[in-house]
Amino acid sequence: VMPQFFIPLVSYYSPPAHKVRNVGIIQSCLLIGILGSRVFSGFLADVWGWRSVYFVACLFMLGCFLMIHKMLPALSTCSQESYAGLMKSLLRLLSKYPYLRIASLRAALAYGSFFALWSCLAFRMKQEPFFASDDIIGALGLCGLAGASTVVFISGYVQKYGARFFSIVGGCVVLAAWILAFWGNDSYLWIIIAILLIDAGMQCIHLSNQTSVVALDVSAINRINTVYMTIYFLGGSAGTFVSGLSWQHYGWTGVVGVGIAFTVASLLVNFFKQL
Repeated sequence: VMPQFFIPLVSYYSPPAHKVRNVGIIQSCLLIGILGSRVFSGFLADVWGWRSVYFVACLFMLGCFLMIHKMLPALSTCSQESYAGLMKSLLRLLSKYPYLRIASLRAALAYGSFFALWSCLAFRMKQEPFFASDDIIGALGLCGLAGASTVVFISGYVQKYGARFFSIVGGCVVLAAWILAFWGNDSYLWIIIAILLIDAGMQCIHLSNQTSVVALDVSAINRINTVYMTIYFLGGSAGTFVSGLSWQHYGWTGVVGVGIAFTVASLLVNFFKQL
């Protein structure tokens, strides 16, 4: 949950002219950490076994704790409401802002598509013609790091073109990625290109929607981000669950079908005026 503290803080304390750029930097670093950990954990598992990943993760978390304790400034309490009252207010915010529902849903569906790829990619790479080892599968995360750089490039244009525009563009890019993942599913080259595209498209969707929703109510940035990220992760969980079932029954073709279905659903949400 740590990134979900930092993103609202950066948004709150950034001047309007640099808000999207600064949130974009945090998002880029977050994705680099997520995907970089795939590469690193794959290497650890291949050399020292899968249990070593958990011991190293503990050391990293201890380092995070010490860094936060030393560097994070003291923050004043912005609300006198009880924790239970704040949790109840999440539903009020979701009801109050139709745009929050639309942005959260289209990002969540896209995230479901994103996780459909990453949750089943290792299964596909273990099959013929790849028969890839853990370190090779982990190294595919390096392709995702290139997609993470998209955040830096698009952050300057989100305010100019709007979240809906980038949601449509990102959705089309993700859709193209799934077509390539199906067409070239027995080629490293096409799989890598698909990974690059799906990561780039996902960042277009996520950054544009998140930065637009946290601007809805300055006094409730944390809670609005909580609503957005909860729905966002529910979408990712749904994508993982459904793609896992599809892999079990239909293999890679089923996973591609799930990815395309989630992406098309995300694109359709862009045409809802109210939800």
